[in-house]
Amino acid sequence: MKRLSLIVTLPLILILAVFAVANRQEVELNLWPFATVTTWLFMVALGMLVVGMLVGALWMWMPLLHWRLRGRSQERRIIELEAALAENRAIVAQMRDPMRDPIRDAPPPGALLAPPPS
Repeated sequence: MKRLSLIVTLPLILILAVFAVANRQEVELNLWPFATVTTWLFMVALGMLVVGMLVGALWMWMPLLHWRLRGRSQERRIIELEAALAENRAIVAQMRDPMRDPIRDAPPPGALLAPPPS
């Protein structure tokens, strides 16, 4: 995996370096109403690339937020249900024990029911 990362990263760095050397003209960037900035052309181009990547990542992340939240709530629900199942299995195992006293060891009313869904 590390080699694959190097295979992708090194040519990308080389391309960006060539792009930066080829586009070293100074441009005046007017950020109305704030100020006017003089910078190199490659800085403007790479800055726009970064802004575009961030906007695209946010654009793709927002629809998936619903599914992430739903998955987390389902995980919590699974944990609750597994705890209730373990408790119910313990009660059933205790009920199947032949040495127990059926009157003294009887579970309280409603103990075999799972907790209500939240």
